[in-house]
Amino acid sequence: MSALGCLDEMALQPGAQPDRIAELERHLGVTLPDSLKAFLAGHDGQDGNHGLVGGEHLLSVDGIRNEWNNWREIDEADMNADSAQFMTSEPPGYIKPLYTHRSWIPLTKDWGGNHYGLDFDPDEKGRVGQVIKFGRDEDEKRLIAEDFDRFVELIVASLAGATWDGEQLHSEL
Repeated sequence: MSALGCLDEMALQPGAQPDRIAELERHLGVTLPDSLKAFLAGHDGQDGNHGLVGGEHLLSVDGIRNEWNNWREIDEADMNADSAQFMTSEPPGYIKPLYTHRSWIPLTKDWGGNHYGLDFDPDEKGRVGQVIKFGRDEDEKRLIAEDFDRFVELIVASLAGATWDGEQLHSEL
């Protein structure tokens, strides 16, 4: 069945108010891209158990804050030092080869500590605001899109080819 048949199951939430988005920016210490702010104003994440973004759950304003806060509870210096020999970037030089970084802003979650998110402190070849794959199981940090707009284009393309089996959305991002 087409992915369009599952839109109700995706449980997209009504948009966030501008003051909540502005408070999120203050909390994170970054200025979010205008397109992400507009996106959150249209759909403040999703509820339920079905992941819309490559099987991952789209985070709300509160979800972004909570996931980012969870990462801040980890001793970044120790974890980055302990994991340095295992961390890589694909392609090389685009993402700092760290375990965690306070300038990585999660946009999704997979319920296992992994995310698609924005990178506000890229390595020498990267771009501020690029979308990366990072998290607990992601020793190789991967560049997904050059910015949030391109990331949305990839999501739309993956949904166009997705199928819904009545219980799960199957898509590739």
